[in-house]
Amino acid sequence: MTRSLALLSVAFLIVVFGCATARDQRKVIQLQDTGEKYLAAGETAEALKYLTEAAEKSPDNPTIYYDLALAYDKRDLMDKAFECLNNALKLKPAYPEAQNTIGTLYARRGQYKQAQESFQKALDDPFYKTPQLAAYNLGSLFEKKGEIEKALTYYQQAVKFDPRYGEAWFKIGQILEQQHRDDEARHAYGNAVASKPNMAEAQLRFGITSYLAGDTDSALNSLSQVEKLAPNTSMADEARTYLQKLSASGGKTGEHGRTPSYSQPKQVEEIYSTEGKRQKTNGSLSSSPSPQPVSPAQKNDPGEVQSIPVQPEVPVTPQVSAPEEAAPVPGRTPEGAQSQSRKYIVQVGSFVDNEKAEEVRNNLAAKGYSAVVKEVKQRGLGKVFVIQLQPVNSISKATTLTTQLSGEMEGEPVIIEVPGK
Repeated sequence: MTRSLALLSVAFLIVVFGCATARDQRKVIQLQDTGEKYLAAGETAEALKYLTEAAEKSPDNPTIYYDLALAYDKRDLMDKAFECLNNALKLKPAYPEAQNTIGTLYARRGQYKQAQESFQKALDDPFYKTPQLAAYNLGSLFEKKGEIEKALTYYQQAVKFDPRYGEAWFKIGQILEQQHRDDEARHAYGNAVASKPNMAEAQLRFGITSYLAGDTDSALNSLSQVEKLAPNTSMADEARTYLQKLSASGGKTGEHGRTPSYSQPKQVEEIYSTEGKRQKTNGSLSSSPSPQPVSPAQKNDPGEVQSIPVQPEVPVTPQVSAPEEAAPVPGRTPEGAQSQSRKYIVQVGSFVDNEKAEEVRNNLAAKGYSAVVKEVKQRGLGKVFVIQLQPVNSISKATTLTTQLSGEMEGEPVIIEVPGK
């Protein structure tokens, strides 16, 4: 009997201890969750309160130390942030988010060798979910050291990991423009604008390089955006200067008299044909939203801030602004139905020079496309020449054509809805 009672007592203690441990673990999770929510909301004092208590109850949890480091860094307590990140890395050496973040702190201290080592460790980790951040930071580091070619290589690696990384595309554009690789720079700025429409610096550079290339449509669209995104700034002043040049020239040529390269503007409000018929386009072409930094509040993966920039004059964190409404594709009918009274024209180019437009049309004809060059008047620019394929009867056929052309030619085709005959 005594032996049985002893065994029952031991079993009871095990159950009680297990229940207590489970309660403690739930408490730690609750404290960390609350701290992360305050951290995401920018209330760092409250975040530190809850995260510190969580660390006291669970001193072997690396993600809590990582969260604490982010909170301390937001409070400009860099030494505390270093201490927490080192604790996290001692507990979990393969922690690329912590490696990337401690690298940014080293860089801000001017300890570039340590920063490079940390960024490289993060980049080399095959399980790192956001390697583009480490690649971008390495690019920023080498750019600051004056090693421009290495910087370019890492920025290019960043956009390979994430083709929608607007900040990296912008840095690529800056370097290429400095190297007088103008067409490549404009392409990079165009990708930056497509990825981050609210990035005023990218809109300005894409607008100016488009103006110099003679692409007046893209220049007008981007330069107009700068005034909206960054009013009362030197960027807005520079944009207005080029807008005035566009207005004075009537949209005929770029500053250096270059003929425009083929590039369909991404934002077109409306076009007026020479017959006086108004034709609506699909407006601002929609693009997938650019990737946001992983929120610290995401459970099981506390995430990381998008890199603390090595060069603070080019902030990495996206600006907060009101989202633009995506314009619907005109003439879209319910699935399975087709409009019997509308036709759809795919437009693949807009040029100020008729000879250039004819050259592109001939190239299309050689590939089996039936296209015509039309002279139209665009509001604010005057006469331009557009290339349009023969009308089709359904939006699905038009969409298929745009997909085919996007793979064969530079630029973004648009679909125009016109009355059927």
